[in-house]
Amino acid sequence: MENPAIRHLMVAVVGSVVVLGVAGCSTPEPALGGTTATVSLDGSDTGGAHAVRCRQTGWSWYIDTPEKENGFTAVLETDGGITAKSVDFRGFGGFTGSFWADNIGDAEVTGADGSYTITGTADGTFDDKPSDKVSAKFRIQASC
Repeated sequence: MENPAIRHLMVAVVGSVVVLGVAGCSTPEPALGGTTATVSLDGSDTGGAHAVRCRQTGWSWYIDTPEKENGFTAVLETDGGITAKSVDFRGFGGFTGSFWADNIGDAEVTGADGSYTITGTADGTFDDKPSDKVSAKFRIQASC
């Protein structure tokens, strides 16, 4: 004869495992709850607020679009003040190019606590003239 208390305990254990499994596999909320960025290239708006993912690992903040193509990734360093480390545009707003600290282009960043403005220049090309190398001015305002 089966003990009802054991059956209830088994149901509770299985239910807890399922809940923990789903919670463990779900995508975490963005850092500090925000998810958008506005971007301009050479003074032209790229289409209003864009969805972004923000995450912090150690002293580094990563801000990127969910799309790998036609997107961007920015990396900021917050150890001892905030600095821009890199910005990579991949066909975003018709531009493909990069800024890399102490190597390609230049950039500066202001802000704190997940709200950042990155301004600078990135070297690359515009889609309509892929053979013409340019230094495009950019501005990214991210709310992470």
